[in-house]
Amino acid sequence: MKQTRFIPIEDCGLQIRETEFGQGKSRTVVGRPVMFGVRSVNLTPWSDTRVVYEILEPNCITQELINRSNVVYNNNHSNDISDMIGRCVNGKGTLSLVLRENYMESSCDYPNTTVANDTLEHIRLGNVYGMSFAFDDRNANGEENVTYERTNETVDGKEVWLRHVWLITKLFDVANVTHPAYEQTSVATREQSEAIDKAIEEQLKRECGGKDDDKRDCGKDDTKRDDDPDDKDDIKDDDPDDKDDKDDADDEAKRAAEEEAKKKAEEEAKAKAEQEARELEEQEQRFREQQAMRLRAQHRRRGIDIESLNY
Repeated sequence: MKQTRFIPIEDCGLQIRETEFGQGKSRTVVGRPVMFGVRSVNLTPWSDTRVVYEILEPNCITQELINRSNVVYNNNHSNDISDMIGRCVNGKGTLSLVLRENYMESSCDYPNTTVANDTLEHIRLGNVYGMSFAFDDRNANGEENVTYERTNETVDGKEVWLRHVWLITKLFDVANVTHPAYEQTSVATREQSEAIDKAIEEQLKRECGGKDDDKRDCGKDDTKRDDDPDDKDDIKDDDPDDKDDKDDADDEAKRAAEEEAKKKAEEEAKAKAEQEARELEEQEQRFREQQAMRLRAQHRRRGIDIESLNY
């Protein structure tokens, strides 16, 4: 599923790069369409039970991904050619994407087009200051390279979950956005919100052994519920060392599962990249052979001794 994420205004750093003295106005715009290790806006604004923040983990975007992607730079994720400002194809083009320690930086020399000139002026005036990017985190089997973590936090009485993205498999575009807040009310975003809620419900069901009841309390520390006297008696009988050992085992199992999912995703991405590289090399070889055949035919028609030529 193609997903879009808005980068908070204070983090995206959209600005026009200054030129050296005496070189006139700059047309180079830089920004941070992707931030690593920070919480996103709430991905499930329609949920009555939980708030879900997303964290893009470091290394979820690789240079290899950038080098095999076709990324368009536009306004508001528009597919119209008239709204295109730049492009990065296989790591090259008028749009440059560079991985930094905590973010991916975009840099684009704005062309002399109507949309680019208008957008550049709006950025200078401060009318446009937000950025967004579109991506996919699924592997070839359709499985998402993500894990969900329930925290001990609450927001307006709703439990807080974290959606960790370990590997992004596709980059579609980066965009200047005029109304970033409205992205949270779009139909597509609501569909993504419902899909995230469904994934968390399935995880809770697995943790509860397939039972649908009491899913909100499943897996939580029962010692925190002190409203039932019988529960207090049970707490006294528990061995703290056994509980600590169980928690450590659960944490270790969780980390192992996350590492395994991450390793699997990286292996699949590497295999896909190698396959694409082989296919590209075969295409280039066929092109060279076809070009050589055309040259031989031309030389025959002109009476040139083709045996003495190296194709």
